[in-house]
Amino acid sequence: MLWPRARPHSAEKVLVFRIGQIGDITCALPALRAVRRTYPAAHLTLLTSTGRVNSPGAVELLDGVDWIDEIFAYGADDIATYPGRWRLAMALRRRRFDVWVNLSASLATPMRELRGMAFARLVGPRWARGWHVDTLNWGAQLQSEYMVFPGEVERCLDIVNGAGFPVEPVEFGLSRSEKVQSRVDTLLSTEGVADWVAIAPGGKRATNRWPAERFATVGAFLAARGAGVLLLGGAAEEAECARIAASIGPAARSFAGRLTLPESCEVLRRCRFAVCIDSGVQHLAAAVGTPSISLFSFWQMRGKWRPYGDENVVLQKWVPCHTCLLDRCPYDNRCMKAIAVDEVTKHAGEILALSSGQPIGRGGILSDTPEPRVEGRRVGA
Repeated sequence: MLWPRARPHSAEKVLVFRIGQIGDITCALPALRAVRRTYPAAHLTLLTSTGRVNSPGAVELLDGVDWIDEIFAYGADDIATYPGRWRLAMALRRRRFDVWVNLSASLATPMRELRGMAFARLVGPRWARGWHVDTLNWGAQLQSEYMVFPGEVERCLDIVNGAGFPVEPVEFGLSRSEKVQSRVDTLLSTEGVADWVAIAPGGKRATNRWPAERFATVGAFLAARGAGVLLLGGAAEEAECARIAASIGPAARSFAGRLTLPESCEVLRRCRFAVCIDSGVQHLAAAVGTPSISLFSFWQMRGKWRPYGDENVVLQKWVPCHTCLLDRCPYDNRCMKAIAVDEVTKHAGEILALSSGQPIGRGGILSDTPEPRVEGRRVGA
């Protein structure tokens, strides 16, 4: 009702709105690429915010990407007051956008989406689409027991496809500069390593954490089989990654806090696979074509935030308190601690046993998670 039904065939200025940190932005890139392919000559602006001070997001990840013309980033302080929101709206309005594409957050509420529509209407694009409510915060456990939700990449693609943008082929479009490749060549110059494997123990949500000593045991398992182990993470994980690397021994190196995001992507390109928790690293790995063994808590609806692609292994345990939607677990991360080291090393050993370049073909395993109920009973995993 607020905008014409038909999508414009041409546009000079296009805005895509997507907030979030590394994982959120990475998962939205194929949808952004679909918009770019539809309007190849338009000036494409990404409107974004990490929501937190000093948190990495689109600006750091997309350094060197040439198919996005502008990244317009704002902070939480910029929209903390009504005058601040008005100033942001007027700054955008002066740019006279033709098309506005909204890539809603995964748990966006109906009221939040209505506010977003009103804000976009104030900015004044000729045409806008994308506001979407996928889940409701009430009845979260019931939704997880009866439904399997699409991963975030697929969900964002569904939004733009529903707005009339063709989504094939699926492309992430991350840059790969000679400078970044040269630095990673230098970092990984040691000979005699058959396979590099990345381990990324860190993540922003405490609910998703797996014990550091278990990561060290997995790393020692990999090192004993001739793999070089690369610890990845931000500055906040620097001390933890150093301890894990020291526990693994000389086959391990910690790059935590030492790499830019494009450099981290390049390191992941060189790795056979990655072992990580539900964090941005699994999505970066998927974006560069590296499979991952991802360890998932059960704080979120089942299926959301799986890494994109059929070659990933997702380990997740069903617990009575599943789908809590909590950032901190009152039960000492029981769903994460239910994931045993032996289960991770089993999958890691199977991947290492394959010849290089052979497809893993695991179809996105969801370990020990029930399928949707059929006629009052669950179908076995």
